[in-house]
Amino acid sequence: MSNRGLNKILQEDSSLVWYTKNTSNLSDESVLEHVLNYGTWKQVQEALGILGLKGTVDLYHSIANKPRCNLKPRVKYYFDLYFSYAFGNIN
Repeated sequence: MSNRGLNKILQEDSSLVWYTKNTSNLSDESVLEHVLNYGTWKQVQEALGILGLKGTVDLYHSIANKPRCNLKPRVKYYFDLYFSYAFGNIN
């Protein structure tokens, strides 16, 4: 998936992706995964603002439904509930 502006979050807080200096090549999927795992609530809301609700939910589901999901179990559980109850079942 192309990068649609989530790198702005990484420019403001490079500690989200501490293992690389070149964050410009990271996909939206990778950036959202890092924001959800390691970011603040403000950064999550910023990602929602950039991607929009439907885009964020779609991207979240593509991350969460992989055979090897890199989301922390508590993070995955929380956002499964957050997206299903707060916004209804958007698909």
